[in-house]
Amino acid sequence: MRIRFVSLYFSPESGAAQRRLSDLVRILVQSGGQGAGSEAGHEITVLTGFPNYPSGIKPVGYRKRLFMIEKKDGYRIVRVPHYVAPNRGFFKRLMIHISFAISASLVTPFLKRDDIVYLESPPLFNGFIGLVGRWFRRIPYLFNVADLWPQTAVEMGLLKNRAVISFSEALEKLFYNQSAKILAITAGLQKSLLSRGYPEQKVPLITNGVDCDQFDSDIEPDTELSSYRPDGGLLVIYAGTHGLIYSLDTLLEAAQKMLDEPIHFLMIGDGADKTRLVDLAQNMKLTNVTFLPPYQPEDMPSVFRTADVTVVSLRDLPISNAIMPVKCFEIMASAIPVILAARGEMAGHIYVSGGGSVIDPERVDRLTAELRKYGKMSIAERREIGLQGRAYVMRHFSRQKTVRELEFIMEEVVAGGR
Repeated sequence: MRIRFVSLYFSPESGAAQRRLSDLVRILVQSGGQGAGSEAGHEITVLTGFPNYPSGIKPVGYRKRLFMIEKKDGYRIVRVPHYVAPNRGFFKRLMIHISFAISASLVTPFLKRDDIVYLESPPLFNGFIGLVGRWFRRIPYLFNVADLWPQTAVEMGLLKNRAVISFSEALEKLFYNQSAKILAITAGLQKSLLSRGYPEQKVPLITNGVDCDQFDSDIEPDTELSSYRPDGGLLVIYAGTHGLIYSLDTLLEAAQKMLDEPIHFLMIGDGADKTRLVDLAQNMKLTNVTFLPPYQPEDMPSVFRTADVTVVSLRDLPISNAIMPVKCFEIMASAIPVILAARGEMAGHIYVSGGGSVIDPERVDRLTAELRKYGKMSIAERREIGLQGRAYVMRHFSRQKTVRELEFIMEEVVAGGR
């Protein structure tokens, strides 16, 4: 098959979505179609923007370029111009999303015709790119839904104008209706979409997953990060987006309550909320918290392997219940315990796997109690918990399994001519 992936964010940027898409493309190229019985290899193009997330700064080699085509590991990357800015502020992010959608839509009619398009959402506006390909080139598209927009923006208080909300909902419906399939990444999202009247065959469940060979239990920890561990104490790592859906204030409040205990918190990453969090930590005089910039995707396995325990803390919002952070799968595959402060689907997987702990979101008392519990454990006890999590992920959420399921759906859509 000739497959086109469309995403504003892609390698070499760091981030869960970027790593997931890079893995999907890499495995599809390597599979050569074997997962669905095809004899020919897949010809893959990635239509994306210029790397700059989340700092708004293009790396050397991408600057002063309006348009760019790269060849990498057997596939092609087409980069189009768009507004570039730090990932902070709702209006700036909106301009980034809209400008990419316009630019990629204008380029789409001139690209070589592919058999199928895989669209990443959010941003919701990527749907316009799919419409152009469908209406002018008769190319079916899959709409991969990682978050329900505008519902998420409304629940987070980012979008309040009733007219804008109604317009966004109308766009969402248009994009969903015109897609060959709506791919739901969680059972909660799938249930929500089915409740809107879409038939079950229109909304397959294609979960997030992890490359269990890349995130392995025997990878050596990062030596530099290991130096932050207090003598005989606990090194706690949060690594990922410092975004508005995550309740990272809870971590800082826990750190404040544990200032006199042998524990250190590493906050690794960037995002819309990082500047505020850094200022807050300084005002709270948190000597046991260190903020570090994002690590490259290839370095993340050693980052997670350095932790004694990790924390993933979501805000207490209804939409959070349907979120399954990719980082949880990566942590579990690394055989490191994870404390998940959230309700919903991901909480169920952590609980069943035995690979960590589940606590109510935004509860500082519960988080500090759980951290103290892990601090009293031996290294062997924490290792056993981590290995249980890895075994569960290998059975249910390997990236290879996800790719086989996605490949089958693509073959089915192309064969059906939709």
